[in-house]
Amino acid sequence: MTAGKTYILTYWVRLENASGNGETIGATISKTDSSGTHYSQVGSSMVFNNEWTPISGSYTLTVNGTLTNLLLYFAGPAAGVNYYLDDVNAVLYEPPTPGTEASGQVNFTDVYQKLEGFGADGAWYEGWLTAHPARNTIYDILFKQLGLDIYKVRNCYQVDSGAASYIANTKEIVQQAKSRNPALKIMLTAGSPPANLKSNNDVNGFPQPGTLKKDANGVYMYEGYANWWATSLAAYESNSIHPDYISMQNEPDFEAPYQSCKFLPTETSDYAGYDKAFEAVYQKLYLQMGPNMPKLIAPDTMGFGGSKAYIHTLIDVNHVYGFSHHLYTDGDFNFPDSFIPAMQGYGQKYGYKPLFETEYANLNGNTDDFTEGITNARHIHNCLVYEGVCSYFYWNLFWGDSGGLVTLIRPWGPNPTYTVNPAYYAVKHYAAFTDPNWYRVGASTDSNGLRISAFKSPDDSNLTVVIINVSPTVDINLSLSLNNYHSSASAIYQTKLNSNLAYTGTFNESSRLFLPHQSITTISLGTPAACNTVWTQHFGMESDLNQDCYVDLKDLDIMANNWLKNNCGSSNNCSGADFAPVDGTVNFFDFSSFAGQWIQCNNPTDANCS
Repeated sequence: MTAGKTYILTYWVRLENASGNGETIGATISKTDSSGTHYSQVGSSMVFNNEWTPISGSYTLTVNGTLTNLLLYFAGPAAGVNYYLDDVNAVLYEPPTPGTEASGQVNFTDVYQKLEGFGADGAWYEGWLTAHPARNTIYDILFKQLGLDIYKVRNCYQVDSGAASYIANTKEIVQQAKSRNPALKIMLTAGSPPANLKSNNDVNGFPQPGTLKKDANGVYMYEGYANWWATSLAAYESNSIHPDYISMQNEPDFEAPYQSCKFLPTETSDYAGYDKAFEAVYQKLYLQMGPNMPKLIAPDTMGFGGSKAYIHTLIDVNHVYGFSHHLYTDGDFNFPDSFIPAMQGYGQKYGYKPLFETEYANLNGNTDDFTEGITNARHIHNCLVYEGVCSYFYWNLFWGDSGGLVTLIRPWGPNPTYTVNPAYYAVKHYAAFTDPNWYRVGASTDSNGLRISAFKSPDDSNLTVVIINVSPTVDINLSLSLNNYHSSASAIYQTKLNSNLAYTGTFNESSRLFLPHQSITTISLGTPAACNTVWTQHFGMESDLNQDCYVDLKDLDIMANNWLKNNCGSSNNCSGADFAPVDGTVNFFDFSSFAGQWIQCNNPTDANCS
């Protein structure tokens, strides 16, 4: 290894004589230089008997003074557990150096997974959002403009002291969200059951970690756990929050200091079994709701590598709608391609059910960093293309003071505001231009600097192509063939440094497409499928001031509320009432423009303008 260089380490591990719950194994590099000895973990994962598991991570060699020792070793399983290693490789990471000319194609007839949609988590700052002076604008940004398909909320019933307030805030957010996107789905997940169901009598995992409690007979309280889930679901339903999906336990393989509850794949004397808990919840909900119960996904582990034992030990896999996981233990966030080998194997083995990536973000990153936004887009691409997920969730949809797709700045402070972060646009390049039940289709390029994916609507009337130029320095001209796909309309949107989702024109197959370095480009082709895509595809009517695809009394009300104002700023032109040519005043010239589209509509789902 050379000082100052980064290496991607990959290795395969198999156990010989471990229990069915598997063991965690990882690589560690010990480095000794003039500053002393330092240790760095390079990947880790849950591994099992009779199955080779790929593990990967990155390592950057930094040397202070003289390097005297550099040692790679592997550790993790319990004493007496034997394991095998194979194909250990450390490959120098070098950024791609593509040429400036490239070709690519979309193969419309090569059809892969069906999408469930793109999602994100509310989690902890609901009260900040509902109290924010700009909440209506933020609701538009999150639930109208982003194209979000699934909103994940936390089951805090009987868990938090402020559960009633949390549920009330969530109710308001869901109502606002569904008023903007009636098709939005809800996912409900738990960080912990109530303290009286926990072995440590605490919803948190600190100072003592906790699992499910045992009853007086020494039996884990699976029935009580299932009853709590049924009661929780009823409480949320009574507040007009109707979950479409349930994830029983967030990260059951992680002993977290915050709200958590650890389950092993099967029970031991120390930990409850995920298999029995999941089956108890399924049976309880099915008894009460029958086939109308929410879809259950599992096991929502820290990474896809750690999910395997949980999947293998499920009592009845037919009770699971889809397999779910996060990405925190499967590779290095800053090197998205380090995940690919393991993703491919996982998708091939478990893709017989829908695959959900239900949480990921760079927890130690800088959310306002543009490069991090590009990296998030690369993770979305890799999950969709190499693993074949049907759904990708960014971790926090909104957060307080820092982080999230949208950061809420102290709604009670003297200058409450918000920021829209680069990761928001990374998600939007995919979410705003696809919908649930779309399919991923074939797409390829001869450039090592480009990542290309494509998606079509169920009726073949719409096609979306997303292209990431990952090169840090090289702009690329792409000749893209659609292989005889023809559309009546098209629009190109592009994000690059200091420019987010800018409309750059229409697509012409006979012209080369300019892709700046470190950029994301979405090509949207075909007739818009829903009102939100009418606007994201640049087909909105100027007089549709509230962007609901109708010019009606609601828009007239906006005109009336801004009538004769003479201080319209360039940021919103008095909610759009100051028509072009913009002069800062709303008057009869603007009304004349407005009236030209009166009682028109362009809602693709309402051909009769009813």
